[in-house]
Amino acid sequence: MTGNRTKAGKARFGADAMAPATDTLPGVFPREMGPNAMAYLQEVIDSGLGSNMIQRFTDYLAEMHGRKYCIGTTGCTQAIFAAMIAMDFEPGDEIIVSPISDYGTIAGILLENYIPVYADAAPGAALIDPDSIEQRITDRTRAIMVVHKLGLCPDMARIMAIARRNDLIVIEDVCQAILAKCNGQIAGTFGDLACFSFDAEKTCGGDVGGAVLTDDPDIFKRLEQRVPGRGAVTEPGFGRVYLNRGFALQIPQCSAAVTLANLEILPPQVKQRQATAAALDRLIDDIPGLSSYNVPDGHTHSYWMYGFIVDPDAFTCTVDQFAQQVEAAGIQAAGLGRYYLLADGVPFLRDQALARQFPYSQPPASYDYYPDSYTGDAVPHARDFLERWVRWFWTEKYDMNHVDLMGRLIRDIAERHRR
Repeated sequence: MTGNRTKAGKARFGADAMAPATDTLPGVFPREMGPNAMAYLQEVIDSGLGSNMIQRFTDYLAEMHGRKYCIGTTGCTQAIFAAMIAMDFEPGDEIIVSPISDYGTIAGILLENYIPVYADAAPGAALIDPDSIEQRITDRTRAIMVVHKLGLCPDMARIMAIARRNDLIVIEDVCQAILAKCNGQIAGTFGDLACFSFDAEKTCGGDVGGAVLTDDPDIFKRLEQRVPGRGAVTEPGFGRVYLNRGFALQIPQCSAAVTLANLEILPPQVKQRQATAAALDRLIDDIPGLSSYNVPDGHTHSYWMYGFIVDPDAFTCTVDQFAQQVEAAGIQAAGLGRYYLLADGVPFLRDQALARQFPYSQPPASYDYYPDSYTGDAVPHARDFLERWVRWFWTEKYDMNHVDLMGRLIRDIAERHRR
């Protein structure tokens, strides 16, 4: 893959990337809305935009996770950007990042001129490998960006131990994994900061929205000053003085109202996702050549996405063809997710590193990042996983009849192409 892209189609994001429902299987949309959504929106309108809805939303989310502080943002990319502008690292400082994720995970890193360094995934998984994290640590490493991909946490006990030994900040990207657990502890409560998404298609959709949680009063003070405050303080007799870089990223009142209402109905929705996904796992594991995605002992998966792994040697068709037939059979948006491989999916970053453009110039960078950091060869476990993994968006609207249908459709495809 190179930085030269020709005849590329327009990328689709958010709700536009979601397939609509069909007569057979429901899609993600239309979403179930919390019963209080209209009442909360009416409060915002009746108050003439003077409501305390943003504070109520952030208080609710913080209490749900047992954390002290919360800032609401306009989306998931913006939540991570907010986390980055609350850090006082230097240009050229490094942040170790999960290799399988979305561009939104690294956008804030790049905008602050920090350098993302991809660790590899654990073998057979979409989650960052703690051993690979240790191998990437240098004297310029300042933080670890841990993505709870698809709805599942990595080994957070080991990751936190590595971070504390090396005096590193841990930032959790929980955008796909709200209410997932690792050894009884909820995602978003391990690190120094945790970033969430409430965009329309996420597990808890609220049109657009995000949030950052922390227990650290100093980090929260910087978040307050640099996000809703845009980096300013008020100087008597003068007015606003901008002491830091900041950006207006605060969640709007109406988005906070909808998200708050949908958070109130989220726990039973996640339980429904888990029950139906576990049932399909059993059906998938009974099909030779296919295997369900492993959920480690002590972990719970909140299933923003569901997927299974294909053994390419078991079938006469390619994995791509298998995925295409799953979608054609009626499972909307089924396919491979190669674009999640950040090392190959963000070629402009590779070009920038190769040309030694700032911050890859030396200084501030301390060594050459190309090709070791910015090709798929640098993260072979992540690349290999994405070559065999077929996935689609999961929804709480699935019931056991839908699960049985999906199981039959997938089995039929497997049997037609069995080697």
